[in-house]
Amino acid sequence: MNRKPIIAVVACGIIAALVLVFGVSCGGGNNNAAAGWQSAFSQVAKGGNLTASDLVVPGGQCSASGAQLLVAGSCVFDVKKFGGLFNLGNPTKRARLAPQQAVTVTVVVEGSRIEQDVAGGDTVSLTFGTSGGQLGIACRVVGPCSLALLDAGG
Repeated sequence: MNRKPIIAVVACGIIAALVLVFGVSCGGGNNNAAAGWQSAFSQVAKGGNLTASDLVVPGGQCSASGAQLLVAGSCVFDVKKFGGLFNLGNPTKRARLAPQQAVTVTVVVEGSRIEQDVAGGDTVSLTFGTSGGQLGIACRVVGPCSLALLDAGG
């Protein structure tokens, strides 16, 4: 009879028991030691920042550079897919959009479409998942519109 599988299972069980005992004895019920990795996980859950480099500019009357979007009339920006290999990166990308003039903002995420009229000087929150989406901007004034992409946290 082949005893190698039985020996491997017993060895794994002993290692698991040692890790458990060592972890409990060294932890001592003090959660301060876990603060570092808990903080790291909470930062990942917040998601990343949506920037102009995440947008595919349709060209023509639209442009995106730095934290500034310029739209003449209306434009639809495609938001690139993100997340990396096996979607192990940020689960979302977020930003606040701050138009200088009155605009209509349309967001399409995973088949859901939301449209909102935004006055100049107000902000609207944007959140996109790893599959990306679309960001539509339509100026409600004559002439070009200027919009800022701001950090979602501030």
